[in-house]
Amino acid sequence: MSLRARLTPSVAMITVALAALSVPAWCSDAFVVQLLFRVAIFAVLGIAWNLIGGYAGQLSLGHVAYFGLGAYGFSLLHASAHVDMWTCLAFGGIVACAAALAIGSITFRLRGPYFVLSTIAAAEIVRIVALNASFTHGAIGILSPSLFSNPGVDAKFYVASVVLLVLALAFEGWTHVSRFGYYLRAIRENEDTAMAVGIDPARYKLLALLPSALLTGVAGGIYASFSQFVGPESVLTLDISIQAAVIAMLGGAATVWGPVVGSAVLTISEEVFKAFFNEAHLLIYGLLLVVVVLFLPGGLVSLLPRARQALRAVRRGRRSAS
Repeated sequence: MSLRARLTPSVAMITVALAALSVPAWCSDAFVVQLLFRVAIFAVLGIAWNLIGGYAGQLSLGHVAYFGLGAYGFSLLHASAHVDMWTCLAFGGIVACAAALAIGSITFRLRGPYFVLSTIAAAEIVRIVALNASFTHGAIGILSPSLFSNPGVDAKFYVASVVLLVLALAFEGWTHVSRFGYYLRAIRENEDTAMAVGIDPARYKLLALLPSALLTGVAGGIYASFSQFVGPESVLTLDISIQAAVIAMLGGAATVWGPVVGSAVLTISEEVFKAFFNEAHLLIYGLLLVVVVLFLPGGLVSLLPRARQALRAVRRGRRSAS
Protein backbone atom coordinates (compact mmCIF):
# COMPACT_ATOMS: atom_id res chain seq x y z
CA MET A 1 0.00 0.00 0.00
CA SER A 2 1.38 3.41 -0.98
CA LEU A 3 2.03 6.19 1.53
CA ARG A 4 -0.76 8.26 -0.01
CA ALA A 5 -3.25 5.41 0.41
CA ARG A 6 -2.25 5.05 4.06
CA LEU A 7 -2.49 8.76 4.86
CA THR A 8 -5.75 9.53 3.02
CA PRO A 9 -8.11 7.95 5.64
CA SER A 10 -6.28 9.71 8.49
CA VAL A 11 -6.36 13.07 6.71
CA ALA A 12 -10.07 12.62 5.94
CA MET A 13 -10.80 11.75 9.58
CA ILE A 14 -8.87 14.76 10.90
CA THR A 15 -10.57 17.09 8.40
CA VAL A 16 -14.06 15.85 9.28
CA ALA A 17 -13.28 16.03 13.02
CA LEU A 18 -12.06 19.65 12.79
CA ALA A 19 -15.08 20.61 10.70
CA ALA A 20 -17.44 18.97 13.20
CA LEU A 21 -15.76 20.59 16.20
CA SER A 22 -16.07 24.01 14.58
CA VAL A 23 -19.88 23.82 14.32
CA PRO A 24 -20.60 25.59 17.68
CA ALA A 25 -18.42 28.50 16.55
CA TRP A 26 -20.72 29.41 13.64
CA CYS A 27 -24.05 27.77 14.56
CA SER A 28 -25.99 29.17 17.52
CA ASP A 29 -29.28 27.38 16.78
CA ALA A 30 -29.95 25.13 19.80
CA PHE A 31 -32.14 22.75 17.79
CA VAL A 32 -29.44 22.16 15.15
CA VAL A 33 -26.75 21.60 17.79
CA GLN A 34 -28.97 19.13 19.67
CA LEU A 35 -29.77 17.33 16.42
CA LEU A 36 -26.07 17.03 15.60
CA PHE A 37 -25.43 15.78 19.13
CA ARG A 38 -27.90 12.95 18.50
CA VAL A 39 -26.23 12.22 15.15
CA ALA A 40 -22.83 11.90 16.85
CA ILE A 41 -24.09 9.78 19.78
CA PHE A 42 -25.96 7.36 17.54
CA ALA A 43 -23.00 7.23 15.15
CA VAL A 44 -20.96 5.98 18.14
CA LEU A 45 -23.66 3.36 18.79
CA GLY A 46 -23.54 2.37 15.12
CA ILE A 47 -19.76 2.00 15.24
CA ALA A 48 -19.97 -0.02 18.45
CA TRP A 49 -22.53 -2.35 16.85
CA ASN A 50 -20.48 -2.50 13.63
CA LEU A 51 -17.51 -3.99 15.48
CA ILE A 52 -19.50 -7.06 16.46
CA GLY A 53 -22.32 -7.06 13.90
CA GLY A 54 -20.53 -5.79 10.79
CA TYR A 55 -17.00 -7.15 11.09
CA ALA A 56 -17.70 -10.31 13.10
CA GLY A 57 -21.13 -10.94 11.57
CA GLN A 58 -22.91 -11.41 14.91
CA LEU A 59 -26.39 -9.87 14.74
CA SER A 60 -26.66 -8.55 18.28
CA LEU A 61 -29.89 -6.89 19.36
CA GLY A 62 -28.81 -6.55 22.97
CA HIS A 63 -26.59 -3.48 22.81
CA VAL A 64 -29.23 -1.47 24.63
CA ALA A 65 -28.17 -3.38 27.77
CA TYR A 66 -24.71 -1.77 27.62
CA PHE A 67 -26.23 1.61 26.78
CA GLY A 68 -28.54 1.42 29.79
CA LEU A 69 -25.87 0.06 32.14
CA GLY A 70 -23.56 2.91 31.17
CA ALA A 71 -26.34 5.42 31.86
CA TYR A 72 -27.31 3.84 35.19
CA GLY A 73 -23.69 3.31 36.25
CA PHE A 74 -22.92 6.98 35.63
CA SER A 75 -26.00 8.26 37.45
CA LEU A 76 -26.04 5.85 40.41
CA LEU A 77 -22.35 6.26 41.27
CA HIS A 78 -22.66 10.03 41.33
CA ALA A 79 -25.87 9.87 43.40
CA SER A 80 -24.40 7.47 45.98
CA ALA A 81 -20.74 8.49 46.20
CA HIS A 82 -20.72 12.05 44.79
CA VAL A 83 -17.41 11.43 43.02
CA ASP A 84 -16.13 13.32 40.00
CA MET A 85 -18.59 13.05 37.11
CA TRP A 86 -15.93 12.08 34.58
CA THR A 87 -14.95 9.21 36.88
CA CYS A 88 -18.64 8.26 36.98
CA LEU A 89 -18.72 8.30 33.17
CA ALA A 90 -15.72 5.96 33.00
CA PHE A 91 -17.34 3.75 35.64
CA GLY A 92 -20.45 3.42 33.48
CA GLY A 93 -18.30 2.22 30.59
CA ILE A 94 -16.52 -0.29 32.86
CA VAL A 95 -19.86 -1.64 34.13
CA ALA A 96 -20.96 -2.13 30.51
CA CYS A 97 -17.68 -3.97 29.77
CA ALA A 98 -18.13 -6.27 32.77
CA ALA A 99 -21.67 -7.07 31.66
CA ALA A 100 -20.44 -7.73 28.10
CA LEU A 101 -17.85 -10.17 29.44
CA ALA A 102 -20.56 -12.12 31.26
CA ILE A 103 -23.19 -11.91 28.50
CA GLY A 104 -20.73 -12.64 25.67
CA SER A 105 -19.29 -15.68 27.44
CA ILE A 106 -22.76 -17.22 27.35
CA THR A 107 -24.33 -15.93 24.15
CA PHE A 108 -21.32 -16.56 21.88
CA ARG A 109 -21.81 -20.28 22.41
CA LEU A 110 -24.87 -19.93 20.20
CA ARG A 111 -25.20 -19.14 16.50
CA GLY A 112 -27.74 -17.70 14.10
CA PRO A 113 -31.23 -16.91 15.37
CA TYR A 114 -30.45 -18.48 18.75
CA PHE A 115 -27.69 -15.94 19.29
CA VAL A 116 -30.00 -13.08 18.28
CA LEU A 117 -32.69 -14.24 20.70
CA SER A 118 -30.16 -14.68 23.50
CA THR A 119 -28.95 -11.09 23.14
CA ILE A 120 -32.54 -9.81 23.24
CA ALA A 121 -33.15 -11.95 26.36
CA ALA A 122 -30.03 -10.54 28.05
CA ALA A 123 -31.15 -6.97 27.37
CA GLU A 124 -34.64 -7.79 28.63
CA ILE A 125 -33.21 -9.20 31.88
CA VAL A 126 -31.32 -5.94 32.45
CA ARG A 127 -34.51 -3.95 31.74
CA ILE A 128 -36.59 -6.04 34.16
CA VAL A 129 -33.98 -5.66 36.91
CA ALA A 130 -33.91 -1.90 36.39
CA LEU A 131 -37.72 -1.83 36.39
CA ASN A 132 -38.07 -3.71 39.69
CA ALA A 133 -34.93 -2.94 41.73
CA SER A 134 -35.25 -0.49 44.59
CA PHE A 135 -31.88 1.18 43.99
CA THR A 136 -32.91 2.18 40.45
CA HIS A 137 -36.30 3.52 41.68
CA GLY A 138 -38.05 1.27 39.17
CA ALA A 139 -40.22 2.87 36.52
CA ILE A 140 -39.91 6.27 38.20
CA GLY A 141 -36.24 6.44 37.25
CA ILE A 142 -33.55 8.70 38.67
CA LEU A 143 -32.18 12.12 37.91
CA SER A 144 -28.85 12.22 36.14
CA PRO A 145 -26.27 14.97 36.76
CA SER A 146 -25.18 17.24 33.92
CA LEU A 147 -21.54 17.01 32.89
CA PHE A 148 -21.64 20.65 31.79
CA SER A 149 -23.35 23.88 32.78
CA ASN A 150 -24.44 27.04 31.03
CA PRO A 151 -23.51 29.02 29.04
CA GLY A 152 -23.39 26.89 25.92
CA VAL A 153 -24.35 23.60 27.55
CA ASP A 154 -25.69 22.12 24.29
CA ALA A 155 -22.48 23.01 22.44
CA LYS A 156 -20.37 21.42 25.20
CA PHE A 157 -22.33 18.18 25.02
CA TYR A 158 -22.02 18.23 21.24
CA VAL A 159 -18.22 18.65 21.43
CA ALA A 160 -18.01 15.79 23.96
CA SER A 161 -20.02 13.53 21.63
CA VAL A 162 -17.77 14.44 18.68
CA VAL A 163 -14.63 13.65 20.70
CA LEU A 164 -16.08 10.25 21.60
CA LEU A 165 -17.03 9.71 17.95
CA VAL A 166 -13.48 10.52 16.79
CA LEU A 167 -12.06 8.00 19.28
CA ALA A 168 -14.57 5.39 18.11
CA LEU A 169 -13.71 6.07 14.45
CA ALA A 170 -9.99 5.80 15.19
CA PHE A 171 -10.45 2.39 16.82
CA GLU A 172 -12.74 1.22 14.02
CA GLY A 173 -10.22 2.43 11.43
CA TRP A 174 -7.49 0.45 13.16
CA THR A 175 -9.76 -2.61 13.29
CA HIS A 176 -10.51 -2.28 9.57
CA VAL A 177 -6.85 -2.69 8.53
CA SER A 178 -5.46 -4.78 11.40
CA ARG A 179 -5.01 -8.53 11.74
CA PHE A 180 -7.71 -8.43 14.39
CA GLY A 181 -10.17 -7.09 11.81
CA TYR A 182 -9.20 -9.77 9.30
CA TYR A 183 -9.82 -12.44 11.94
CA LEU A 184 -13.28 -11.00 12.59
CA ARG A 185 -14.09 -11.02 8.86
CA ALA A 186 -12.95 -14.65 8.64
CA ILE A 187 -15.30 -15.52 11.49
CA ARG A 188 -18.13 -13.67 9.73
CA GLU A 189 -17.60 -15.53 6.44
CA ASN A 190 -17.28 -19.02 7.90
CA GLU A 191 -16.78 -19.69 11.59
CA ASP A 192 -15.87 -23.36 11.12
CA THR A 193 -13.24 -22.57 8.49
CA ALA A 194 -11.79 -19.83 10.70
CA MET A 195 -11.51 -22.32 13.52
CA ALA A 196 -9.82 -24.81 11.20
CA VAL A 197 -7.01 -22.35 10.38
CA GLY A 198 -6.31 -21.59 14.04
CA ILE A 199 -8.61 -18.65 14.83
CA ASP A 200 -10.51 -18.93 18.11
CA PRO A 201 -13.97 -17.51 17.25
CA ALA A 202 -15.21 -17.25 20.85
CA ARG A 203 -12.10 -15.38 21.94
CA TYR A 204 -12.08 -12.86 19.09
CA LYS A 205 -15.82 -12.25 19.21
CA LEU A 206 -15.47 -11.48 22.91
CA LEU A 207 -12.48 -9.22 22.22
CA ALA A 208 -14.64 -7.31 19.71
CA LEU A 209 -17.57 -7.10 22.13
CA LEU A 210 -15.58 -5.49 24.97
CA PRO A 211 -14.62 -2.23 23.17
CA SER A 212 -18.08 -2.26 21.59
CA ALA A 213 -19.70 -2.35 25.04
CA LEU A 214 -17.27 0.28 26.38
CA LEU A 215 -18.17 2.75 23.63
CA THR A 216 -21.88 2.02 24.06
CA GLY A 217 -21.70 2.44 27.84
CA VAL A 218 -19.86 5.78 27.65
CA ALA A 219 -22.34 6.98 25.00
CA GLY A 220 -25.16 5.94 27.35
CA GLY A 221 -23.62 7.96 30.18
CA ILE A 222 -23.28 11.08 28.02
CA TYR A 223 -26.84 10.67 26.73
CA ALA A 224 -28.18 10.28 30.29
CA SER A 225 -26.27 13.38 31.40
CA PHE A 226 -27.65 15.33 28.44
CA SER A 227 -31.26 14.34 29.16
CA GLN A 228 -30.65 14.51 32.96
CA PHE A 229 -32.88 11.49 33.52
CA VAL A 230 -32.46 7.72 33.48
CA GLY A 231 -35.34 5.26 33.38
CA PRO A 232 -36.07 1.82 31.89
CA GLU A 233 -38.25 3.36 29.17
CA SER A 234 -35.64 5.95 28.17
CA VAL A 235 -32.37 3.96 28.02
CA LEU A 236 -33.38 0.27 28.00
CA THR A 237 -35.89 -0.05 25.15
CA LEU A 238 -35.25 -2.50 22.30
CA ASP A 239 -35.63 0.39 19.83
CA ILE A 240 -32.13 1.59 20.72
CA SER A 241 -30.58 -1.78 19.78
CA ILE A 242 -32.52 -1.86 16.52
CA GLN A 243 -31.53 1.70 15.69
CA ALA A 244 -27.83 0.95 16.26
CA ALA A 245 -28.03 -2.05 13.91
CA VAL A 246 -30.03 -0.17 11.26
CA ILE A 247 -27.60 2.76 11.33
CA ALA A 248 -24.63 0.49 10.65
CA MET A 249 -26.38 -1.52 7.93
CA LEU A 250 -27.91 1.54 6.27
CA GLY A 251 -24.57 3.33 6.04
CA GLY A 252 -22.58 0.20 5.25
CA ALA A 253 -21.73 -2.69 7.57
CA ALA A 254 -18.02 -3.49 8.04
CA THR A 255 -17.02 -0.07 6.67
CA VAL A 256 -15.35 2.73 8.62
CA TRP A 257 -17.63 5.60 7.61
CA GLY A 258 -20.85 3.62 7.18
CA PRO A 259 -22.21 4.18 10.72
CA VAL A 260 -21.50 7.92 10.53
CA VAL A 261 -23.32 8.22 7.19
CA GLY A 262 -26.15 6.00 8.43
CA SER A 263 -26.62 8.02 11.62
CA ALA A 264 -26.64 11.34 9.75
CA VAL A 265 -29.16 10.12 7.15
CA LEU A 266 -31.39 8.30 9.63
CA THR A 267 -31.50 10.98 12.33
CA ILE A 268 -31.88 13.98 10.03
CA SER A 269 -34.40 12.30 7.70
CA GLU A 270 -36.49 11.30 10.70
CA GLU A 271 -36.78 14.95 11.74
CA VAL A 272 -37.51 16.08 8.16
CA PHE A 273 -40.23 13.46 7.69
CA LYS A 274 -41.80 14.43 11.02
CA ALA A 275 -41.96 18.05 9.92
CA PHE A 276 -43.39 17.47 6.44
CA PHE A 277 -45.43 14.27 6.70
CA ASN A 278 -46.71 14.36 10.31
CA GLU A 279 -48.24 10.99 11.23
CA ALA A 280 -47.21 9.38 7.91
CA HIS A 281 -43.50 9.91 8.58
CA LEU A 282 -42.96 6.39 9.98
CA LEU A 283 -44.42 4.78 6.84
CA ILE A 284 -42.24 6.84 4.49
CA TYR A 285 -39.26 6.35 6.79
CA GLY A 286 -39.75 2.56 6.68
CA LEU A 287 -40.19 2.49 2.90
CA LEU A 288 -36.94 4.41 2.48
CA LEU A 289 -35.09 1.85 4.59
CA VAL A 290 -36.58 -1.05 2.61
CA VAL A 291 -35.51 0.53 -0.70
CA VAL A 292 -31.95 1.10 0.54
CA VAL A 293 -31.62 -2.44 1.92
CA LEU A 294 -32.97 -4.02 -1.31
CA PHE A 295 -31.04 -1.96 -3.84
CA LEU A 296 -27.93 -1.02 -1.83
CA PRO A 297 -26.90 -4.13 0.13
CA GLY A 298 -23.49 -2.55 0.67
CA GLY A 299 -25.07 0.50 2.30
CA LEU A 300 -25.04 4.13 1.30
CA VAL A 301 -21.22 4.30 1.28
CA SER A 302 -21.25 1.84 -1.63
CA LEU A 303 -22.57 4.70 -3.77
CA LEU A 304 -19.17 6.43 -3.64
CA PRO A 305 -17.22 3.78 -5.64
CA ARG A 306 -20.10 3.63 -8.13
CA ALA A 307 -20.01 7.41 -8.53
CA ARG A 308 -16.23 7.29 -9.08
CA GLN A 309 -16.61 4.60 -11.73
CA ALA A 310 -19.34 6.59 -13.50
CA LEU A 311 -17.18 9.73 -13.42
CA ARG A 312 -14.21 7.85 -14.88
CA ALA A 313 -16.41 6.41 -17.62
CA VAL A 314 -17.64 9.90 -18.51
CA ARG A 315 -14.06 11.21 -18.62
CA ARG A 316 -12.93 8.32 -20.83
CA GLY A 317 -15.91 8.96 -23.14
CA ARG A 318 -14.97 12.62 -23.50
CA ARG A 319 -11.34 11.76 -24.24
CA SER A 320 -12.28 9.21 -26.88
CA ALA A 321 -14.73 11.66 -28.44
CA SER A 322 -12.09 14.38 -28.66
